[in-house]
Amino acid sequence: MSPHYSAPQTVGRTWQIFNYTAMALAVLALIALIVVLISKWAGGTPWPGFNWVAMIALPAAFLMMGASVMRAVTIRRRL
Repeated sequence: MSPHYSAPQTVGRTWQIFNYTAMALAVLALIALIVVLISKWAGGTPWPGFNWVAMIALPAAFLMMGASVMRAVTIRRRL
């Protein structure tokens, strides 16, 4: 085994909260999107807030997850 390998780095509490927030936003946006699609298929009109949640939270969660991946890559490159 190469001596360059080290133990996995622990993730800070702030980044854990950041990652869980991104995951919660993604789940919330997907639920809102499913509600909108089901109500449209049923012939109803969904509350406009569901559209806004789906349009804003899903891209925000995607960007947050991308930032988390980029942070993990930079930490990994420093090892």
